[in-house]
Amino acid sequence: MTAPQHPRPDGGLPEAHRPRPGGSFDATAVTFAAMGLFDALTGDQRARLLLPHADRGRTHWNFLPESGRHGLALGELDRRQEGLAHRLVAESMSIPAYARVVQVMANEHLLRELNLPLFGHIAPAFRDARGYFLTFFGQPQPDTTWGWRLVGHHLSLNVTVVDGDLVSATPFLLGAEPARFGPFRILGEEEDAAFVLLDSLTGAQQRQAVIHSRPPADFVTRTVATVGEVEYPAYHGVGRRDAMITDEDREALAYFRDHPRGIRADDLSPGQRGHFDDLLARFVERARPGLVGFEMDRIAAAGGVGELHFAWAGGTSVDRPHYFRIQGPATLIEFDNAEDDANHVHSVWRDPSNDFGADLLIQHHLDHDHTGSRPEDAG
Repeated sequence: MTAPQHPRPDGGLPEAHRPRPGGSFDATAVTFAAMGLFDALTGDQRARLLLPHADRGRTHWNFLPESGRHGLALGELDRRQEGLAHRLVAESMSIPAYARVVQVMANEHLLRELNLPLFGHIAPAFRDARGYFLTFFGQPQPDTTWGWRLVGHHLSLNVTVVDGDLVSATPFLLGAEPARFGPFRILGEEEDAAFVLLDSLTGAQQRQAVIHSRPPADFVTRTVATVGEVEYPAYHGVGRRDAMITDEDREALAYFRDHPRGIRADDLSPGQRGHFDDLLARFVERARPGLVGFEMDRIAAAGGVGELHFAWAGGTSVDRPHYFRIQGPATLIEFDNAEDDANHVHSVWRDPSNDFGADLLIQHHLDHDHTGSRPEDAG
């Protein structure tokens, strides 16, 4: 974990977060890793893996078990192919983030055994550490626009390459069930960092930060394709009833894009701000190291880290159901641990304007003529 990079006294960005002159090879590295995998697949596997970039299924990123998923399951790959698939995942993010991805998938082995008394012989059918589906949206080639998704229980990775250059890494979702068991606590560092920040607040600041006494059962914005101006949490988790909330709870927990709730980062003391920056970094630094500066530039252009808000709901100890979010125009982080007596975690990092590279794609179309006309045809 790198040390927090605070804004300079003149208001400028820290050196590590300034725009990178001359571009980078981040998109190239991701694309080449995807090309290596694609070339190693059979014709039938390619047909199941590949969809057009504009396919409507691109924004279906539901992380719960479901039937009929499009894509190629990791369990259907041979050892070399599966190794290349993992190479793509690792190349697309930081190594600590990749370590969490591997842990999330491996946790299905544990969950299968824990679920045997309830589900019996059918538990292995949907608690499968290789039951994660990979899809390409557009064939990966240099200097093209394409994306990939890996989705399954408690995992939804969505990477977009635009015109062979800029990369979007959101939505980026990780979860864990159970959140704590024996030596496993997959998202414990993120959870602990949030409690450090919460515990550092004064009484008055906590009253501002804590927006409700009950947490949502799941993250408030759910898995909508595009974050709206206003989003409300569901009444309960999908297929579950152990963390029900009421209409009053939903109103209290609602997300308002233009009116973030909680406490503003610029209203924190220097020490508290350090804790806030550390918590923010644990999500933004899931991206490839070369892309962290780009993400921080987007935050800076949307008002800066100081305008981000931290909000909390639910209990103030790790063993009680709880939830937090960090919100700004270019950043939305949600973390809930409400089900199974606060032992079932979901976390998501989103960009309300740039999930699936939406902003980058709009700018790409503005910068490039896609009508087929030539400059000399004008006028």
